Amino acid sequence: MGSTNSSDGVTFPGSIVSAEWLQAHLEDVQVVDASWFLPTMNRDAKAEHLSKRIPGAVFFELDAIADLSVPLPHMLPSNEVFAAAVDALGITNTTPVVVYDNFGLLSAARVWWSFKVFGHCQVAVLDGGRPEWEAKGYLLDAGAPKVDANAGGEAAKKSQTSPGSVKYCASLDAGAVRSFDQMVANCAGGSEQVVDARPGARFSGTAPEPRPGIPSGHITASLNVPFVELMEGGVFKSPEQLKAVFEDAGLDLTDGSKPVIASCGTGVTACILALGLDQIGVTKVSVYDGSWTEWAGAKEAETAKWRE
Repeated sequence: MGSTNSSDGVTFPGSIVSAEWLQAHLEDVQVVDASWFLPTMNRDAKAEHLSKRIPGAVFFELDAIADLSVPLPHMLPSNEVFAAAVDALGITNTTPVVVYDNFGLLSAARVWWSFKVFGHCQVAVLDGGRPEWEAKGYLLDAGAPKVDANAGGEAAKKSQTSPGSVKYCASLDAGAVRSFDQMVANCAGGSEQVVDARPGARFSGTAPEPRPGIPSGHITASLNVPFVELMEGGVFKSPEQLKAVFEDAGLDLTDGSKPVIASCGTGVTACILALGLDQIGVTKVSVYDGSWTEWAGAKEAETAKWRE
């Protein structure tokens, strides 16, 4: 199980919290709406935030709080950009944060991971997201949000050209992120296990990717654990069940000594695998930020021998 975190008098039971726990501690934490959807889903995350959200939630705009200098979507931004965006949302380095999304669990884990890699320890994910919150009968806000839904994204964009002074301090843990070159090196004889969160058909190359021009398939020797297999009834399975899912896919969890790299389409659902591994005490986990979209779109000569 994920480690217990405590800050400002709030004790997190781990890296995921239940709807019941959040309801009891709603005044003690900052709730963050991290909703984001695949292009094929035809849903507007910001519009949904404005229409209804968990009380007090602020909106984390995943595609704007990112490195906009690269063609890949929602790649991790610089320390300065992340700090400016989070500061604009009214979050300090000691603010306990609970992240959720409107799908249930799709993008919330990505924002949880982003906070973690930038050094924010007091962060957890709402198990089951807004659907679970609503299913429990808890109230939702429908009026004007406490912080403008554009605030984080606008601050992020501005800081990329005109850095300003902010109170929040971000410090990227580069060891938790894998680059394209590191992935190539790992294919050539590295010791890190690669696990892919995409659906089996995309992993096997029998179904298309949601982004035009990107072929399906997978990195050589990578394993497949579709992120939906970690959940049951919209919430995470038990740690024992999670361990079985990973091991059945071929992941070596014998003594926790073999590092794991989580990947997916664009680095979003890979973080669900990272969150699931956290639940069973696997700590040596990194995320391939560019994931399959970067890998499959790279120069053919560089990746052909490592592409299946």
